[in-house]
Amino acid sequence: MISMYKQKKKRAVDPNAPPRPTLLGHEKVIKDTKQLLQKHEYEIGQLRELVRELESKLAHQTNYLNTLHRVIQGLIK
Repeated sequence: MISMYKQKKKRAVDPNAPPRPTLLGHEKVIKDTKQLLQKHEYEIGQLRELVRELESKLAHQTNYLNTLHRVIQGLIK
């Protein structure tokens, strides 16, 4: 019965071992990951808008050049 009150011997700790993970460390990693995902979502949204604008600009320039080409072809004939 006395043996149940004895303190257990501690294990030897390797001084070269990395620190043990903590819940706070995991929480920080999760928080950083969420922030990074939000940043990427925002950047993707901006890039999609830029692609839409550039596609619209290209379509307008193509229409303008096609019209100009037809006018020049009409003058040559």
